[in-house]
Amino acid sequence: MTGASRGSQPPLAVLVLQTAASLENLAVQSYTTAAGLPFVVRGNARLRALVARNRAHHLAHAQAFNQAVVRAGGAPQHAADPLYAATVSSRLAAMTDPDSLVSLLTELEGNNAGTCTRYASLAEHGGLRSLFVNVASVEAQHGAELLILRTLPDDGATAAHPRGATARAVPAAAATAGVPHAVYPTASASAINEGAVR
Repeated sequence: MTGASRGSQPPLAVLVLQTAASLENLAVQSYTTAAGLPFVVRGNARLRALVARNRAHHLAHAQAFNQAVVRAGGAPQHAADPLYAATVSSRLAAMTDPDSLVSLLTELEGNNAGTCTRYASLAEHGGLRSLFVNVASVEAQHGAELLILRTLPDDGATAAHPRGATARAVPAAAATAGVPHAVYPTASASAINEGAVR
């Protein structure tokens, strides 16, 4: 039985998928806002490209989680995660520089990656496990690229196609900046019912 009886807790699959969708919705909103910030619009092309590409990925992830939650007998979640939405919105409204933005986006990606990693271990079916693992790996890649971007000269503008002296100017930290964890941490993963449709 995939549905829940009236007054009972929805199945675990529904809860984790709704929460995962709510985190993706938050990421979509955050990247959408980021794309319109003046220092992104007029700033580094590499950051603009990451913002646009990551937003598209999060939109696809939200759709995939919502399709899965419907298959599991639950209602799709179209709202942003309620635990973080107000705080993230106020932080974005106060943003004035790329470093602060990259820091916030890195936090969001880390939370999403850690949450999907944890949910993969809770999933009862291989298809759902694969969905969480696949999304976790993309979120981890987003976070890695954002971390690397912070180490590059001109936020990566001169390192898109490094040659000669430009290549030598890329700091050594760029090689390891994007790999801060040997194993992805899950201690701060979102609670399973955090983004449940209420």
